[in-house]
Amino acid sequence: MANYLILEKGFPYEPGYRIGLTHEQIVLGRTGHTVKPDISFENKFISRKHCLLQINVNEIVLTDLHSKHGTLVNKQPVTPGTPIVLKHNDRIILAQGAVVLRYISPENPDDATLELSNTNVHSALSFPDTGKLKLDIQKRQCFVNNNRIALSPKEWQLLLLLYSKFNQTVHYDQIRTTVWPERILTANEIPNVGLEEINLLIYRLRQKLGSQGSLIKNSRGVGCLLEL
Repeated sequence: MANYLILEKGFPYEPGYRIGLTHEQIVLGRTGHTVKPDISFENKFISRKHCLLQINVNEIVLTDLHSKHGTLVNKQPVTPGTPIVLKHNDRIILAQGAVVLRYISPENPDDATLELSNTNVHSALSFPDTGKLKLDIQKRQCFVNNNRIALSPKEWQLLLLLYSKFNQTVHYDQIRTTVWPERILTANEIPNVGLEEINLLIYRLRQKLGSQGSLIKNSRGVGCLLEL
């Protein structure tokens, strides 16, 4: 059995995903125009190339790639550029908790909901094919009736969040945390975003989706959902 990571937190993936470490090197980060890490997270606090995992015969080595907001292992800061050997059950924390993963060694298997045989996590996300609304996660593209729709970064983040939880109501606080991570936090550690601003973004997204905009339903006072 190969080494793997269990995702505890990190949009757009669900907690519990198992990420197989089957390649010699794996970069964790955030996709940009010219940067495509092996495992990409949708959070602006994650650097384009945040950290590197090197998979050797007898050990897994983690190196922080001089990320802006840092990497922790078991709450201990990792010195940028200095490799450290991971041990079974180590918790890897990126950007002060924006992403949390747990390392599992083959001698100590653990339960998880899904195993990925390669480092392209996007390919393992299971979304419905409605024939009318499609998302290309890797290319960050949206298609309605096979026509590509241009979305702003925040419109894309909102749609991806709703799409990943289709037919489930997404609470306004989760929308705030996912779409506006750069905002100042309230006393409840939720980004300071008013309901009017959220509703305006939902309205713009519905307009962009045209005939499929009606798939986005409001749950008054709670949140919204994508009905597929």
